[in-house]
Amino acid sequence: MSSLRDFLRSATSDTMLPVFRQTLEDVVVEVLSESQVPSRTDFHDLRDLVNSMRSSVSSTANAMKAIDKRLAELEERVAALEAPPAKKPARTRKKKAAASPKKKSSR
Repeated sequence: MSSLRDFLRSATSDTMLPVFRQTLEDVVVEVLSESQVPSRTDFHDLRDLVNSMRSSVSSTANAMKAIDKRLAELEERVAALEAPPAKKPARTRKKKAAASPKKKSSR
C-alpha cells in the first residue's frame, strides 16, 4: 500500500506543477513584454498571484497529508484482516479410567 501512496503523491505533484509553472510564466512574460519595465503595481499583482498560488499549494499539501494518513489507517486495517488467525494449541484430554462402584453381593 505504500507504493500506492507514493504513486498518488507523484501523480498529484506531476499534474499540479505544470499548471502553477505555466501560470507564473504567463504573468512574468506578460509584465515584461507589455510594459518593458515592471511597475510597483506589477510587482504587487505578481506577489498577490504567488500568494494565492501558495495557498492553493498549501491546501493541496494538507489534503495529501489527510489522504496519506487515511491510507496508512487503511493499510493497517487490511494488514490486520490479511493476517492469519493465531492457532490455539490443541487441547488433549486425558481419559480417566471410569471407576465403577463395586456392588456388594447379598449372600
